[in-house]
Amino acid sequence: MDETRRVVRWSGRENGQALVLCIIVLTVLLGCAALVIDLAEAYMTKRTLQSSTDAAALAGARELPDSATAISVAGDYSGRPGAKNESANLPAATAAVTTECRSFAPCKPVNTIVVEQSASVPTLFAHIFGIDSINVHTRAVACAPCEPKKVDVMMVLDRTGSMCQDHWGNADPACTDLNNARSGMLTFLSFMDPTLDRVGLVVLPPAPRSGSTCVATDQTAYDDRSARWLVTPLSSDYASKTGSLNNGSSLVSTINCIQGGGRTSYATAIEQASAQLQGSGRSDADHVIVFFSDGAANYGPSYYGNSSSYRVRPCHQGVSSAGAAKGAGIEIYSIGYDLDAVNGGANRCQSYTGSSESPSITAYEALQDMASGPDFFYNKPNAGQLNTIYTNVAVKVLGPRLIE
Repeated sequence: MDETRRVVRWSGRENGQALVLCIIVLTVLLGCAALVIDLAEAYMTKRTLQSSTDAAALAGARELPDSATAISVAGDYSGRPGAKNESANLPAATAAVTTECRSFAPCKPVNTIVVEQSASVPTLFAHIFGIDSINVHTRAVACAPCEPKKVDVMMVLDRTGSMCQDHWGNADPACTDLNNARSGMLTFLSFMDPTLDRVGLVVLPPAPRSGSTCVATDQTAYDDRSARWLVTPLSSDYASKTGSLNNGSSLVSTINCIQGGGRTSYATAIEQASAQLQGSGRSDADHVIVFFSDGAANYGPSYYGNSSSYRVRPCHQGVSSAGAAKGAGIEIYSIGYDLDAVNGGANRCQSYTGSSESPSITAYEALQDMASGPDFFYNKPNAGQLNTIYTNVAVKVLGPRLIE
């Protein structure tokens, strides 16, 4: 009898111990499960936040080297409240954006943007253990320009008579607008690497078939099939390996000497630039046209015939010729400069006879349509320096990308 009681007492004790042990194990398992759920939520939040951090860095890099604008745009694309990448499914994020100058590429004055974001993820179960939230942090670094890449670029310059006039059409002997264009183009060249990048030049009106490429021309050259639209083929001697421009090179010396005069014709200039890239461009390089004009097309070479679109719809034909170039894989950047000069007259596309194109189209619309997309079109509404625009084009040509 005593033995039976003793066995029963020991069995009860073992059952009690097992219950306590089960409770402890279950508590640990529930705690682990809670932590796993909360950690998974924090991990998913961090992945989503990293995506917005990457997007913010790339968006900001496209505005470099303008530090203030780059920081502002990156903030607009961040995940903080009110920004474009804010998500209703995520906690409010804080964003810190800075710019830097790193030595891997030209730096004028910055070439790198750093975006850091943080968010606090509320826990569902871990707060039982005193953990009310999990902090996540993300970081992205983008550059523009980055390490130089191989590109073949044809610059197209409108050097018509209006480039030596002021906004109201008065003669400007100093050719201030043309000098602004020169300065911008030389700034563009300063970002290129002559060991990798080749650059050429097409002008409108074209140069005469023989003699100086610098002299001002008009209808005589336009109507000559042998006139030289291409004044400098793709070349790499425009700068030294250290980045100093070579004033004795054909490209730089031509940019510095060209004179303004004559009317405006887009299409053939674009076709000549495209032909140079397709005929002499390298297969392993990006092909790019940078087209600059300060007004609407109003002329077309007579050898096309008076009924051709080159003559009666020169702006529309410019858009069509640009479309063919883009179809061949060429990226086109277009720059409009003081298009509303002479009370908007510079913006009105006209037939060679002086009548408005039908359907009507403005220079602004034509240049916008010629570009490879909205981000490839630049408008400088008032006369002034073009260095910033040409810098931005160079940055985009060389390509922003994430490096961290």
